[in-house]
Amino acid sequence: MGGVLKNTFIRMAMLALALFFGVIFVTLRLENNDLVERADQLRGEVAVLQNSINELQADLDRPFDEEYIAEIAEEKLGLRYPQEVVFYTGEN
Repeated sequence: MGGVLKNTFIRMAMLALALFFGVIFVTLRLENNDLVERADQLRGEVAVLQNSINELQADLDRPFDEEYIAEIAEEKLGLRYPQEVVFYTGEN
């Protein structure tokens, strides 16, 4: 009788252990999938930021000549040459 009870206990313990490891495995797999998805999202953000950095670096590397100064004055300050004719529309 004691052998049967001991054998049943061992089987139950093994089943509980297998279930425990199964739950842990599924939980870790789901967490891994979330982390992989987040890593892909962050890689995309890094690529966007790297493009922005490259554009800003190109602006810094550009020669500081009269054409550049005129372009910045027009874009940032809204200045125009006196001989320019400006037409305003309802758009930006």
